[in-house]
Amino acid sequence: MGMFEMMQFSGRMSTFGNQHPKVVTFFKENGHHLQAGNIIEFKIKTPEGIERTTNLRLTQDDVETINMIKKVLS
Repeated sequence: MGMFEMMQFSGRMSTFGNQHPKVVTFFKENGHHLQAGNIIEFKIKTPEGIERTTNLRLTQDDVETINMIKKVLS
């Protein structure tokens, strides 16, 4: 990723944080619980009521990536 793309990413993450403050707050309040082996669940619900759910078991790389994103959002 070049410097321009990194600047774009930083800007997009800032916009995301402003548009979705509950997500940022959730990770700030629960960040100390993020560790390899934990499971994060994702759920999508469409306006029509269709629901899809999946999850992922965090690896140490995932934890480091999330911590990097938290820094950008701070």
